[in-house]
Amino acid sequence: MPKVTTTLKLKFFDLNQVKASLFAQTTAECTELANRLLEVPLAERRKLTTAKVVTDLSSALANQVIRNATSKSAKKVKRYRLMLPEANKQNWNVAKVGETYSVSFPTIKGVKRVPLTVDYPHHAALLDRLLGGDEAIEKGSLKLSKIQGQWFALCSVTQDVPEVKSANRVGCDRGQNNIAVIATPEGKSIFFKGGEVKHRRRRYQKIRSELQRAGKKRALKKLNNKEARWMREVNHAISAATARFADYHNADVVMEDLSGCRGTMRQSKKQRSDAGNSRHRWAYYDLQLKTVYKMELLGRRLTLVPAPYTSKSDNRNGILGKRNRHNFVGFDGYQVNADINAAMNIAKWEGFACPLGLYVPEDGVFDSPQDFGSPSASGRAEMQMGNSVNTQRPSAAAG
Repeated sequence: MPKVTTTLKLKFFDLNQVKASLFAQTTAECTELANRLLEVPLAERRKLTTAKVVTDLSSALANQVIRNATSKSAKKVKRYRLMLPEANKQNWNVAKVGETYSVSFPTIKGVKRVPLTVDYPHHAALLDRLLGGDEAIEKGSLKLSKIQGQWFALCSVTQDVPEVKSANRVGCDRGQNNIAVIATPEGKSIFFKGGEVKHRRRRYQKIRSELQRAGKKRALKKLNNKEARWMREVNHAISAATARFADYHNADVVMEDLSGCRGTMRQSKKQRSDAGNSRHRWAYYDLQLKTVYKMELLGRRLTLVPAPYTSKSDNRNGILGKRNRHNFVGFDGYQVNADINAAMNIAKWEGFACPLGLYVPEDGVFDSPQDFGSPSASGRAEMQMGNSVNTQRPSAAAG
């Protein structure tokens, strides 16, 4: 059965200054120990145990710091700015008294139990399953983290999810004018407009320029973090709606593979300088990641297909048409929104290449120009998916 790991971000309830100071001391000691370990060669560092290091941390925390400082990700680290206190699954526990949840974990002054604020029903449901001894869910690690002046417990849990065999597919076309357009092959769709995102990006860009001119580096960092948090929330909402739409239609989600698109999609200097249109401010990958794990929680999948020609091919037959801004026009005058056309194509396409075709008129491609306005009846009959060179000549014109 597939497993999905989720991190619960749980705020401590009514935390006093003594506990907050204790958490800060624990974090500082973990960071100091990690930086001392970096001074030891990696080969020797991997042989260290808690018996060979001098620290005020408990063995549970010190062992985890040693693991983190000797991991693959630590090979290129020169100095840790912050090492979060981390306890593995054997060293933290959840309890519930009445309606109040609490968590116990090791600190620099022994094990402490602190009450939690659980704001979301699905978080409470996961904690209840842990307390009830549900074998389909297990604890991971716990980290202490200070975010925006507030202390949180970051608890990871791994749960079994059901295997669902999806009978259908829905396509998701990502963009900047429309952040996402989700559609079934039959055309049922949802649009997520990008106008508000563009407006906020430009607003933040203007404020950022003013702060840069004034040399306000701390305020600039806060602004960047605020913008990133807001965009993550937008992507959370869109990915959740995408997963619900797919689950309702008993379908998997298919997205276009946009890997490396910032380097392959050309933009003018003016467009790149506009935060509302710049590809470098487009959070397409974050949306993909959030949709992946939400689909996994439902036991469904997200797959990727090639991106080229998704919005330039007719969703009815795969024949290339013309895209004019937000509109797609087929060879026979058929018109549809370019993004929904792309989403429908994405939902239908299979394999590693799109099934492109070119319309071939009755007189042949080499004898007369194509007439996209009013093809003959025989011409319509000859419309079909292209072969390996994406064109087919009718038998009458073969000679």
